[in-house]
Amino acid sequence: MRRYRFGRIAALVAVAYVAGVGMVVSADWITVAGVVVPVEPPHLMELGPWARWVLLPVAVLQGWALWQVLRGPVLGGAARVGWPGGAAGWLRVALYASVAHTLLLHLWPPDDAEWATWSGALVRLAVVGLYVPVLAASLPRWVRLGAFVAGIAAVAADLGYGPGDTPIWLLWAVPVLVGQARDPRWSRGTVWTGAIFAAAWLLRPTSFAIRFPRELDPGLLFEVAVVALGALGAVWEARSAHELTRPPETAPRPAGARPRMAEARSRSTGARSRPAGARPGAVRRPSFPLPLAGVAVALPLIPVAVNLAHGVPRAIDPGGAVADLLRISDRASLAWYGLDLLLGVGAPALLVLAAVARRTRTAVRVTAVALLGCAALVAVSALTLPPARLGGTGPDLAPGPDPAALPPLWHAAALTAAALLLLAIQAGSPRRHTLLAATAAALALCFLPAADLAPAKVTTAEDCARAPRTSERAYLCAIRVNATLDVAAGTPDHVLLARGRRLCAVHTRQDPAELAGLRSEEGVDPERLPWVIDDICPSAHAAAVAAETAEKVEYEQSQAEERRKCDAAPRHRPLITPAKAVRVKEPQWPDGSLSLFETVDDSFDPLSQGVFSKALANGLVAGGRGHLVILTHSDVHACVTLETYARRPPVETGGWEHVVEVGYDSPAGDLRLRDDLSGIVLPDLSLRGRPGHYRVRVHFAWLPWNGGRYGTQRLLVMAYPGDGDDVRTYRAPPP
Repeated sequence: MRRYRFGRIAALVAVAYVAGVGMVVSADWITVAGVVVPVEPPHLMELGPWARWVLLPVAVLQGWALWQVLRGPVLGGAARVGWPGGAAGWLRVALYASVAHTLLLHLWPPDDAEWATWSGALVRLAVVGLYVPVLAASLPRWVRLGAFVAGIAAVAADLGYGPGDTPIWLLWAVPVLVGQARDPRWSRGTVWTGAIFAAAWLLRPTSFAIRFPRELDPGLLFEVAVVALGALGAVWEARSAHELTRPPETAPRPAGARPRMAEARSRSTGARSRPAGARPGAVRRPSFPLPLAGVAVALPLIPVAVNLAHGVPRAIDPGGAVADLLRISDRASLAWYGLDLLLGVGAPALLVLAAVARRTRTAVRVTAVALLGCAALVAVSALTLPPARLGGTGPDLAPGPDPAALPPLWHAAALTAAALLLLAIQAGSPRRHTLLAATAAALALCFLPAADLAPAKVTTAEDCARAPRTSERAYLCAIRVNATLDVAAGTPDHVLLARGRRLCAVHTRQDPAELAGLRSEEGVDPERLPWVIDDICPSAHAAAVAAETAEKVEYEQSQAEERRKCDAAPRHRPLITPAKAVRVKEPQWPDGSLSLFETVDDSFDPLSQGVFSKALANGLVAGGRGHLVILTHSDVHACVTLETYARRPPVETGGWEHVVEVGYDSPAGDLRLRDDLSGIVLPDLSLRGRPGHYRVRVHFAWLPWNGGRYGTQRLLVMAYPGDGDDVRTYRAPPP
C-alpha cells in the first residue's frame, strides 16, 4: 500500500469536509450550496426534494480532490522526498502556489477582485514559462514555443487584453498533457485527470444558476456535473507537482522514445514473428489487404459525397439530446458544430487513412474507438429529435440537416462499418473472417431496405400540378405541397397513407386520451386533424364539412348584424345639393385606417411628408400632396358615406363626435380611399376626375347597439375643390 508524506492528515481533512457538508445539507442545504457548487454568486430557486442528492456527490468529489491535493508526494520505493534542482523545482513551487491560490479564492473570496486576478495571472505565467524547459526532452522545440505563446495569450485574455471565454487555454493544455504522457515522471492518472479537466473546461456553462426544480432535470444534472469537475484542475496541478519528486534515474526520455513496456512488447512481438536469419530489432507490421483498406477509407465518404452533391456539408441534425446538453456553453456548442462540419466533409476518412498507413495496433484501435464514438453521438442526436420531426421508418427515421441530404443515421452506419472493418483487417485469421462476416451483415442491415421498406412511389409536387387531386391523391398532395403533416422528404406514399389511416381511426374513436397524445407524441393538432385527413377519412370529412358550415353560418350572421347596424344609422341629409353622394352599402372593416395615395413623380415621395404622424396628432385625419390618411378603429366595422361638392358645404357638427377638415393636393384626380390589408377600395371622391387642391372634411361618431356604447363607427367624408392646407377642428371628442 502506498504511503504519502501527508496522507493521514489529508485523509482526515477530506473526511471531515464530506461529513460536515453531509450534516449541513441534511439540515439546511442552502447554507452550503454556494460552497459546494463553485459558482459566484449562486442563484437559488425553489427547493426540490432531491437537492441534497445532487450536492452530496459533488461534496464527495471535492473531498477526494482535497485528499489528492494535500497528501503530498509518495514515500518510499522509487520516489524520494526533496526538491530536484533547476526548472523542475521552481515548477513545483509555481504549481503549489497555483493550487493554494485556487483553494483560497474558493473558500475565502477576497473583497479586492483585481488583486486576486493579477496575483493568479502571475502564478499562471510562471507555470506556463517553467513547463517549457521541463518538457524539453518530451516535446519538440516548436511545440513548446507554440504552447508558451498560447499560454501567455490565455492569461492575457483572462486579464481582459484579448477575447475572453475562448478555448485559447486548450492550445497550451493539450501540448502539456502530451508532454506529460511521454515523460515517465508523470503517471497515467495525472494525465487523465488533466484531460478530464480540460474537457470539463470546454463544456463549462457560459452562464450557470443553481436551480432545483421539483422534477428531475437531466440537463441540470449535466450542468452541475460539468461545473463540479472543475475541481480536477487543482488535482491535476497538485499531482503534477507531487510527481516531480522522481529520482534522476527516471529522468525524461528523448522525444519520440516509446515507454519501456511498449518497447518490451514490441521486442517480444518481433521475436515471435521474426523469421530465421532476419535482422534483430526489425519488427514487421501486419500487412493490410489493399482492397479492404480502400473500402474502409471509402465507407465514411459515401454519405458525405451524397450530401455534398446537394450542397450540404453537414452530417448531424441541429436538434437532439446531445445538442440540447451542449447548449449550456458557447464553447461546447462551437465544438459540436465543428464536429458536425468535420463529419460532413469526410474528415473520418483521413483518420482511417492514417490508421491504414501506420498499420499499428494502437493506431487502429484508437481510430476505431473514435469512429464508434462519433457514430454513437450521431445516432443519439438523430434518434432524440422531437417526435414531430420523425418521418418514415428505418434509415429515414430522422431527417437530416437538409431535406435533400441523407439522414444522420446513414453517417452513423458508415462510421460503424468502417470501424468494424478496420478491426477485422487488423485482426489475424480466423478472427478476421468472423469480423468480416459481421461487417458485411451490418452493412446489409444498415444500408439495404427491408422487404416492406423497399423503394416505393413518391408523389411529388410536380405530379400534383399535372393531375386533379381526389381522394388519396388529394391527401398526399396536401402533404407534399402544403405540408399539412411534418414528415421527412422522400417518405413513400404508402407510409403516408398508413399514417393517415391510423389518424383516421383515432379521429373516429374520439378517445380524449388518444387525441391529447397526438400533440405531444406526433406534433399533430387535434383541432386541425379533420382538415389533414378529410380526403381519406369519412368521419373527418363530415367533421370538416360541419365546421365549415358552422363557420359560414356564423360569418353570415355576423355580416347581417353589421348590415342591420348600418341600416339603423341616421342618414345624412345634405344642406346643399352635392355633385355626387354614395352611401356604401356593405359595412367596411378597415385595419386601423383608410388612406389615399397618388404617385406624384420620381423626385417626390408622398410618404416623406409624415402624414400618418400628423393624423395621430389630431386623432382623425391629415393630408398632403398625394397622400391622405383617415384613422379608424380596427376592432369594429364602419358605416361609410362619401359626398363630393362643387363648392364649400356648410359645417355640420350635430350628431357627430369629431369633425376635422384638412387640405389635400391631388396630382392625378383619383381620390379613392382604400385599405390594402383589408382589400377595401371605396368610390372616387374627386369632382369628375379633376386634379388639383381639395378640402376634405371628415365626420366621425359611434353608433350604440344593443345597449353598448361602441356598436359600430360612422364616417361621413366630404370633399370639395378649395385652397389651403390648414387643419380646422370643428368638433373635438370629449377628453
